[in-house]
Amino acid sequence: MRHDLLADVFSAIKNAEMVGKKEITVGDSNLIKNILNILKEKDYIEGYEVLMKNNYQELVVKLKTKINELKIVKPRHSFKKDGVSKFKARYLPGEGIGFLFVSTPKNKVITDRELDNEGGIVIGYVY
Repeated sequence: MRHDLLADVFSAIKNAEMVGKKEITVGDSNLIKNILNILKEKDYIEGYEVLMKNNYQELVVKLKTKINELKIVKPRHSFKKDGVSKFKARYLPGEGIGFLFVSTPKNKVITDRELDNEGGIVIGYVY
Protein backbone atom coordinates (compact mmCIF):
# COMPACT_ATOMS: atom_id res chain seq x y z
CA MET A 1 0.00 0.00 0.00
CA ARG A 2 1.36 3.38 -0.99
CA HIS A 3 1.38 6.26 1.43
CA ASP A 4 3.51 8.76 -0.45
CA LEU A 5 3.72 8.33 -4.22
CA LEU A 6 6.36 11.04 -4.57
CA ALA A 7 8.64 9.31 -2.04
CA ASP A 8 8.16 6.01 -3.87
CA VAL A 9 9.07 7.60 -7.21
CA PHE A 10 12.15 9.35 -5.80
CA SER A 11 13.45 6.17 -4.16
CA ALA A 12 12.74 4.11 -7.30
CA ILE A 13 14.71 6.57 -9.46
CA LYS A 14 17.60 6.72 -7.00
CA ASN A 15 17.77 2.92 -6.58
CA ALA A 16 17.57 2.33 -10.34
CA GLU A 17 20.41 4.79 -10.96
CA MET A 18 22.60 3.14 -8.31
CA VAL A 19 22.31 -0.25 -10.03
CA GLY A 20 22.69 1.22 -13.53
CA LYS A 21 19.21 0.71 -14.99
CA LYS A 22 18.30 2.81 -18.02
CA GLU A 23 14.54 3.03 -17.42
CA ILE A 24 11.94 2.36 -14.75
CA THR A 25 8.16 2.37 -14.44
CA VAL A 26 6.58 4.56 -11.77
CA GLY A 27 3.10 5.71 -10.75
CA ASP A 28 1.46 8.71 -12.39
CA SER A 29 0.18 12.01 -11.02
CA ASN A 30 0.33 15.66 -12.06
CA LEU A 31 2.89 16.40 -9.33
CA ILE A 32 5.13 13.57 -10.54
CA LYS A 33 4.89 14.82 -14.14
CA ASN A 34 5.78 18.37 -13.07
CA ILE A 35 8.84 17.18 -11.17
CA LEU A 36 9.92 14.88 -14.02
CA ASN A 37 9.63 17.83 -16.42
CA ILE A 38 11.95 19.83 -14.16
CA LEU A 39 14.41 16.93 -13.97
CA LYS A 40 14.35 16.71 -17.77
CA GLU A 41 14.91 20.48 -18.15
CA LYS A 42 17.87 20.32 -15.77
CA ASP A 43 19.31 17.32 -17.67
CA TYR A 44 19.02 14.78 -14.84
CA ILE A 45 16.82 12.39 -16.88
CA GLU A 46 16.27 11.86 -20.60
CA GLY A 47 12.49 12.02 -20.36
CA TYR A 48 9.41 9.95 -19.72
CA GLU A 49 6.51 8.35 -21.60
CA VAL A 50 2.94 7.69 -20.49
CA LEU A 51 1.99 4.01 -20.52
CA MET A 52 -1.65 2.83 -20.25
CA LYS A 53 -2.30 -0.41 -18.35
CA ASN A 54 -5.93 -1.46 -17.84
CA ASN A 55 -7.28 2.10 -17.42
CA TYR A 56 -4.31 2.99 -15.21
CA GLN A 57 -1.55 5.32 -16.32
CA GLU A 58 2.09 4.68 -15.49
CA LEU A 59 5.19 6.59 -16.46
CA VAL A 60 8.26 5.00 -18.02
CA VAL A 61 11.21 7.19 -16.98
CA LYS A 62 14.43 7.09 -19.03
CA LEU A 63 17.45 7.66 -16.78
CA LYS A 64 20.90 9.17 -17.39
CA THR A 65 22.65 8.10 -14.14
CA LYS A 66 23.54 11.69 -13.22
CA ILE A 67 21.77 11.98 -9.86
CA ASN A 68 23.82 11.84 -6.65
CA GLU A 69 20.92 12.47 -4.27
CA LEU A 70 17.16 12.73 -4.79
CA LYS A 71 15.00 12.96 -1.67
CA ILE A 72 11.72 14.35 -0.44
CA VAL A 73 11.49 16.66 2.54
CA LYS A 74 9.26 15.44 5.36
CA PRO A 75 7.70 17.24 7.09
CA ARG A 76 7.12 19.77 4.35
CA HIS A 77 8.52 23.18 5.27
CA SER A 78 6.74 26.37 4.28
CA PHE A 79 8.59 29.67 3.97
CA LYS A 80 7.87 33.31 3.25
CA LYS A 81 9.39 35.54 0.57
CA ASP A 82 13.10 35.42 1.40
CA GLY A 83 13.13 32.38 3.68
CA VAL A 84 14.32 29.77 1.19
CA SER A 85 18.03 30.37 1.86
CA LYS A 86 18.03 28.47 5.18
CA PHE A 87 16.56 25.41 3.44
CA LYS A 88 19.17 25.63 0.68
CA ALA A 89 21.87 25.60 3.34
CA ARG A 90 20.22 22.67 5.13
CA TYR A 91 19.56 20.35 2.18
CA LEU A 92 22.02 21.23 -0.59
CA PRO A 93 25.76 20.46 -0.33
CA GLY A 94 26.98 23.84 -1.56
CA GLU A 95 26.14 27.07 -3.33
CA GLY A 96 25.06 26.43 -6.92
CA ILE A 97 24.97 22.63 -6.54
CA GLY A 98 21.55 21.07 -7.07
CA PHE A 99 18.21 22.68 -6.34
CA LEU A 100 15.08 22.45 -4.21
CA PHE A 101 11.64 21.53 -5.54
CA VAL A 102 9.20 24.20 -4.34
CA SER A 103 5.40 24.24 -4.54
CA THR A 104 4.12 27.80 -4.87
CA PRO A 105 0.72 29.26 -3.96
CA LYS A 106 -0.12 29.37 -7.67
CA ASN A 107 -0.23 25.54 -7.66
CA LYS A 108 2.90 25.02 -9.68
CA VAL A 109 6.14 23.24 -8.90
CA ILE A 110 9.34 25.13 -9.64
CA THR A 111 12.94 25.16 -8.46
CA ASP A 112 14.30 27.45 -5.77
CA ARG A 113 16.22 29.37 -8.45
CA GLU A 114 13.00 30.26 -10.29
CA LEU A 115 11.30 31.79 -7.24
CA ASP A 116 10.23 35.35 -7.91
CA ASN A 117 10.08 36.95 -4.47
CA GLU A 118 7.33 34.63 -3.25
CA GLY A 119 6.89 32.00 -0.58
CA GLY A 120 6.09 28.34 -0.92
CA ILE A 121 6.58 24.83 0.43
CA VAL A 122 9.77 22.79 0.07
CA ILE A 123 8.89 19.38 -1.41
CA GLY A 124 12.29 17.82 -2.08
CA TYR A 125 15.76 18.31 -3.49
CA VAL A 126 18.22 16.91 -6.03
CA TYR A 127 21.92 17.20 -6.72
